[in-house]
Amino acid sequence: MSNLESLNIPAWGSEEALRKEEHLSRFMEREYTSLMEEPVSISDLAVDPTTGPLTEQTENLMKEHYDKEFFLFKNFLDDRYMAYTMAYYGSDANAVGQRHISIEEAQAEKFRLICERIGVVGSERILNIGCGFGSFERYLLENHNDIEVVGITPSHVQANYIRECMNEPSHVFYSGNFTLVESTFEALDQKNISKGCFDIVTSIGLFEAVRNLQLFNAMVSEYLRPGGKAFHHAIVSRMVLPQTLNAEKTIIGTYFPGGRVWPLNELSLHTGMLNFEQSWFVNGMNYWKTLDEWHCKFWKNISDLQRELSGKEISYWNDYFILCKACFRPLLGTAFGNGHYLFRKPK
Repeated sequence: MSNLESLNIPAWGSEEALRKEEHLSRFMEREYTSLMEEPVSISDLAVDPTTGPLTEQTENLMKEHYDKEFFLFKNFLDDRYMAYTMAYYGSDANAVGQRHISIEEAQAEKFRLICERIGVVGSERILNIGCGFGSFERYLLENHNDIEVVGITPSHVQANYIRECMNEPSHVFYSGNFTLVESTFEALDQKNISKGCFDIVTSIGLFEAVRNLQLFNAMVSEYLRPGGKAFHHAIVSRMVLPQTLNAEKTIIGTYFPGGRVWPLNELSLHTGMLNFEQSWFVNGMNYWKTLDEWHCKFWKNISDLQRELSGKEISYWNDYFILCKACFRPLLGTAFGNGHYLFRKPK
């Protein structure tokens, strides 16, 4: 620990870490407030969500983030689901602050809420784009015996973890109701996955990597049966935040090459061949608390992490947690949070 102190890496909960987060939060709050008072539009920024490739820099994104060593993610994500997206504690900042449940329980609450908003019955065939470590798949299969799920991820690290689970007889993935495809969504049509046969298509934490929203929903439509539903969970802002729409010009690109945060209403405007039905804003303090839990666990396991990571790498991830918390905290989570979107394919 003394080595980290000499490198000026502030520990979770330390006065220095709290000051750093508070400073960044105040800066972000000024930015958010200014853009609420003098809003800009997507067109003002010459950003077109209907042209260009589906995603950008996927290989760099995997290399720089999602294909880091498995032990890193194991040492900060929850133990049950390994879910690398927001957990759900409550509808507003007050409810989040008063909800004292484990992060595993809060992740299950998120999945329960998603299933409720989709209207999952329990006998559907579901395609989950960007499945991560299989967290949503695990929840679905543990709670619905007759459901079938196909999960897609381009991450070798995530896919290898899932394969290990699939080979473990005691794991729910061993049941045969789960199919893993290691691929990008763009290349899915090369993987023998039939189109037009899914009751539900989902993504959780994927839209941050999508550039062409119109193309994405058009492709989703191809995999849905007539009358099927699409549901997406993504980080969003209430207003247009110019600095989140061009990763190359901000620190976002350092952690998420090709990443962006779309404003809440934008995703409902580019439906492809789908009909937009409803959207919800999920208060950002849910993500703040999730990140704080991850940050806390990261420091609980810092001795193990030090044996594998350099001081520079620990500083990189420590700054990541502090920066991300500072994004969601301003204005009590009402400006920067998550969006839920429900679409349906016409019959």
